[in-house]
Amino acid sequence: MGICVRRSIWPALIVAVLAETLITAGCSREADSTDGAAGSQKRIVLGLSFPCGLNEYSTLLCKGARDAGSKLSEGYSFDIKTGVNYSDNVAFNNILQTLLQQDPAGFIVFPAGPAAQTPVLNQACDKGVKVVIIDSPADGVKCQVNFIGADHYQLGASVGQWLVDHPSASKEVGIVTQPPGQYASTDARVKGFTDAVEKAGFEVVATVTTDLSLDRTRTVVTNMVTAHPNLGAVFSANGPIGQGTAQALKGNSEIIQLSQDGFVSDVKLIQDGEVAANAAQNPYQMGQLAVQYMVDALEGKDVPAKKYTTSMVVDKSNAQEYIAAGGMH
Repeated sequence: MGICVRRSIWPALIVAVLAETLITAGCSREADSTDGAAGSQKRIVLGLSFPCGLNEYSTLLCKGARDAGSKLSEGYSFDIKTGVNYSDNVAFNNILQTLLQQDPAGFIVFPAGPAAQTPVLNQACDKGVKVVIIDSPADGVKCQVNFIGADHYQLGASVGQWLVDHPSASKEVGIVTQPPGQYASTDARVKGFTDAVEKAGFEVVATVTTDLSLDRTRTVVTNMVTAHPNLGAVFSANGPIGQGTAQALKGNSEIIQLSQDGFVSDVKLIQDGEVAANAAQNPYQMGQLAVQYMVDALEGKDVPAKKYTTSMVVDKSNAQEYIAAGGMH
């Protein structure tokens, strides 16, 4: 997630779930009214393991999908079904299993792991369901018609190149990420960043992992800096990690902080001088194009096997403009 799970997750989770209850109810009413008009409608479902209202990323992702879904012809219906815990694969697979029993025409799915949903999605394939994968690649889905998401390798490489162009006093670098293998998207960001900086003579001297909670991230970053006092820069592999890192390094002007995802709230840290650069992705476009490509696939039209959404690096030179625009749309 990339995931996706982006502002201080667990402290805000109760609020997010309550908000999502209202959001999902609204989606269900919309879908139900459409379904009643024609029993032969093709149903498209976006399945997420986390609530739409969890953070900036998920809010924009769902908004893009809803906006596209609201413009579908009468032959289609669109709905969003979500879980409450991005890391609970059992619960998410149960949601998908339940949806599968309702005979959807198409699944749009943000996998909670590289192969976590593959068995369920292949059951959908056996029933003739089309599958579009978003954000984080999945392995072995035999009826996948499209992957759409950021070029996560390039997201990492772009802030790595920013560091090369704006080098820290020390070329020792630390990385804060999720456990390897949990999300293909996060792994790709780390590889892109590492490749970019190591080519320029920087050395990654420490890599620590976190569960995305602010407390855990603050702890592992503090321990990393203590163990490696000559760090010149720290790369955070997604927005929530970047928030925890910024708290751990608040007031530390000697370490360059680099982050990902481009949440407007995070970009404000650039204006405050806490973070140097942030590689922003476009979740609104992801949701919007996912619905569009699913319809195209169901209508037998050609669909690209892979589509990367737009991205950009934000630093002090364009942070004000980026914030004024409300991020990427």
